[in-house]
Parts: sequence; C-alpha cells; structure tokens
Amino acid sequence: MAEENRTERATPYRRKKLREEGNVAKSPEIAPSVLLLIGSIVTFFLGAAYLGTIGDMFKLLLLSTHVNVLEALVYSFQHVFKLLLPFFVIPLVVVILSHVAQFGFIFTLKPLSFKWERLNPLQGIKRIFSLNLLFEMVKNTLKATLFLLVVYMIVKGEIYTLLLGSVQDLGTSLRAFILLVFKVVVVLGVLAVFLALLDYGYRRWDYERRIRMSKQEIKEEIKQHEGDPLIKSAIRKRMRQLARGRMFKEVPKASVVITNPTHIAIALRYIQGKDRAPVVVAKGKGSVAEKIVQIASESQVPVVRKEELARAMYPAVEVGEEIPPKFYRAVAEIIAFIMYKRKRWVA
Repeated sequence: MAEENRTERATPYRRKKLREEGNVAKSPEIAPSVLLLIGSIVTFFLGAAYLGTIGDMFKLLLLSTHVNVLEALVYSFQHVFKLLLPFFVIPLVVVILSHVAQFGFIFTLKPLSFKWERLNPLQGIKRIFSLNLLFEMVKNTLKATLFLLVVYMIVKGEIYTLLLGSVQDLGTSLRAFILLVFKVVVVLGVLAVFLALLDYGYRRWDYERRIRMSKQEIKEEIKQHEGDPLIKSAIRKRMRQLARGRMFKEVPKASVVITNPTHIAIALRYIQGKDRAPVVVAKGKGSVAEKIVQIASESQVPVVRKEELARAMYPAVEVGEEIPPKFYRAVAEIIAFIMYKRKRWVA
C-alpha cells in the first residue's frame, strides 16, 4: 500500500503485535553513552582506592616467601575480584535500565528466529546501499568531528597547565593530566548522552511514521477482532427488537400508561403489597409509544395524558426500575384515582 495512504496512528492491537515481535522504538546509542559517562565518573572516584589496593597486592606478592605465596595469591585474587566486580555489575545495570527506560520490559525470542530473507544476497545489497546506512555514516562522521572539536577546545584551554606540568614534580604533573583526561571524558559523555537522546527522539518519530496505518487497514482490523460493523449493527438491531418484544408483552400487566399524548408513553405497574414503588415495565417515543398505547387500549389498561409528568419522567426512569421518589406523589394520585374509578365501576 502506498505510503501516502498511511495517515492514521497505529492501533493498540498493532502496537502490541509489534512489541511482541521486539519491534519497538529504541536508540542503540543511549546505553553506551550513559555507560561512558557513569563509568568515567565511577572510575575517577574509585581510581585512587584501586591504585592503592593494586599497590598493596604487588607489595604482598613481592615480599612473600615461598611458604606463604599461596596465601598471597588467594588474597590477591579475592581483591582483584572485588575490584573488577563493579565493572561487570555497572555495565549490566546501565544496559538493562537504558533499554527499560526506552520501551519497558520485553522478553521475546522472535528477533532471534531464523528468516530465509536474511540469506538473500539481494536484500543484503539493498541494506548496504540503503538510505538508512548512508544516514548512519553521515551521522557518525559528524559525531566524530564534533567530539574531536570538543577535545581540541578543552585541551587548548588547558595547554598552559600541560606545559606547566613539565617543570613540576611527577606527582603534580600526573594529577593534572588525570584531571584533564577526566574532564575530557565527562564532557564527551554528557555530549554523547545528549546526542543519544536526540537520536532516540528521531527514531521514535520515525518509528511512529513507519507503523502508521491506512483507514482500510484499521477497518480490516476491526472486522477481524471486533466483528464486521454491518453484522454488529444487525445484531444490535435484532437485540433491540427482541427487547421491545419482551417490553410489549409486559404492557398488559401495567397499572397505567402515562402519555404525552402519543410522543411519549410510560407504562407503570404497581401491585399493592408486592411492589415497593411503581415499576416501569415499558417506555418509548414515537412509533414505540403509539404501540404501547395501542396494546394498553386493547388490554383495557388505563391511559392517562399527563404531558409534564411524562416529559419529566422519561429521561429519569429505565425499564425494569422503580420510579424515583420525586415522582411518588404525582404517580400515586394517578393510581389512586384509577383505583377509585374501578371501585365505583364495580359498585
């Protein structure tokens, strides 16, 4: 389908299917950039402690005799493990959190499944000469140029300190050099994170553009998962007909029908000692109201014309429910009058 026809946002179902396949918006640059920034900061603040521990291990090994050399090796191994543990844990945590922050937690093996098209050399050639690859090459070239420019500006600003270190003692010169390297790495890390966020924003926009759907695709999806709209409409129509049929069967059991005069009809049933309040057994407008009045007349159910009461009661009551208390007095007067007339007629 032509790209210009895909004008609608992807439906939740399509997004769910793509997510199950591992097809989500993500930037591969966020994890390494964040890792560069956090790793450089951690290394800088723990570097002194690491150097001191490494120095102590070397001293221990050099001063150990052949009797306790094994103990020295075990001691050194334990400290090496503690030193290297953060460099395994921190990258793992950073990578997991950076991916979860982008698209949440997903566990799927579908991206690893075998696909024959991956073996197609024509597809490989298309990927090599694709616009996306060209875009990535240009982007990476510009990033490298920007990083080199930033390094040049930082080193240029610190050139006096570097030259001064040549006439200072070794410790001071080394400390100044380490601070300069730390400054360069942190600035590059911050810049890398900023560029990675921009890249994520672009990939998010591009992802939304690529998963857009046409109106026809949305209609087909609705038909597939929610049913054909025509069939659903026919089912609803049939259900309304059945409900009206059941409602019309209750009209002969009504105590009174209140009308306005034929635009609205509300059939009420009240059985003394059984019903706590009058119950709506049928209601309707237009042709439905006319049918209710017709059935009531044929069944000798009293039809009372009360225009204001009918208009006020119609939106406030539902079939099968008792009338609200605010209508008790008006309806009670009507039912009492009907019962009075019946008694007189019987007498």
